[in-house]
Amino acid sequence: MVKMEKLVCAQNMMRFMLRCMAMMLLSLALYSCAGSRKHAATKEMGKSHHAQEQAMRKAIVRHAEQFIGVPYKYGGNSPKEGFDCSGYVKYVFADFNIQVPRVTREYAHFGKRIRLSEVQQGDLILFSLYDDKNTIGHIGIVSRIEGGKIMFLHAASGKNSRKVMESELAGIHLSRMLFIVNVLDK
Repeated sequence: MVKMEKLVCAQNMMRFMLRCMAMMLLSLALYSCAGSRKHAATKEMGKSHHAQEQAMRKAIVRHAEQFIGVPYKYGGNSPKEGFDCSGYVKYVFADFNIQVPRVTREYAHFGKRIRLSEVQQGDLILFSLYDDKNTIGHIGIVSRIEGGKIMFLHAASGKNSRKVMESELAGIHLSRMLFIVNVLDK
């Protein structure tokens, strides 16, 4: 009788241990699935955020292109009166509820600086003055990147331009480039 009780007790103990192990395995499986669903959802949200950001970048550039040909005016803030470079950038971004500085020197500590190899549509390129390579004096909005060429929109103050126009980041512009900032993904 004692032997039989010991056998039943051992069997019960074995069933209990098997149930515990089954519960642990089930919990582990459910936790793993929840984790992968969460990871997949996070990944999808990341894709969605990236797609939204890209759409925003394109919209900003399309909006900025509407002002090509508007005359340059020092201190100008609108298409009606004309633009200077930072007035143009501020006006364009304000239509998307993105607050950027009004004067170029304030970009020294604004936005997220990025490398030229990371540049995207809608990023801002800051340039030096002609006579002082260390002072920020001009700004433009990256409009296109095609075949290694980076194009940007800006309110140019040069003698032969004096209007909002698109230029290539090459030659004098490239030599005056100080840095690029991303203001959409701070």
